[in-house]
Amino acid sequence: MEGFPFVTEIPMRFSDIDAMGHVNNAVYVTYFEMGRVAILDQVIGSRKLEEIKFVVARAEVDYIRPIFFSDKVQIGLRVSSIGKSSFTIEYLITANGKPAAKGLTVQVFYDYEKRAKMPVPADFRARVAPFLVKAS
Repeated sequence: MEGFPFVTEIPMRFSDIDAMGHVNNAVYVTYFEMGRVAILDQVIGSRKLEEIKFVVARAEVDYIRPIFFSDKVQIGLRVSSIGKSSFTIEYLITANGKPAAKGLTVQVFYDYEKRAKMPVPADFRARVAPFLVKAS
């Protein structure tokens, strides 16, 4: 997927399908999350919840075409910006190789004890660098 350095398959689940016979609109954000978990496995190298020190502050989805149960679904991700306390991930979902949706999420690093945002850790910034692609 050109412009997206991280690509993974999304396994289609029967529960993703709505009464109209296609993937429900709310599920696309779940697909974003599935992609985000997959890329963070590489970036953070762990699945320990205490190591995930950010919250999703914004999610945006542009629907292009429906996805059906028989479709092969992939998601491409790129980190398009890293700020002082946040970073943005952009997504492209394809169904059978054709764009089905695109979107982004903004994550803010968060100190749960202080209940306040915190700076992006230097080690995270370094680990995410291979996935940093400025949006076109």
